[in-house]
Amino acid sequence: MIALDKWADSSQTEILGAVTTGNIWQFGILYRQTQSIEQGINLYRVTEELEIVMRILLAALINES
Repeated sequence: MIALDKWADSSQTEILGAVTTGNIWQFGILYRQTQSIEQGINLYRVTEELEIVMRILLAALINES
């Protein structure tokens, strides 16, 4: 997210990011103004919680429009 901050459109105030091992996903948000990261506390297992992961990703795409 920090590297993307250097290249992304400056009108975006937040950047959503994810860390994954492939089976486990964790999300976070970079607040560009303060250069701080908020780490999500939940871990999502793709096999059992795929629908939740997809909802998070789709919500991020919809909110960017």
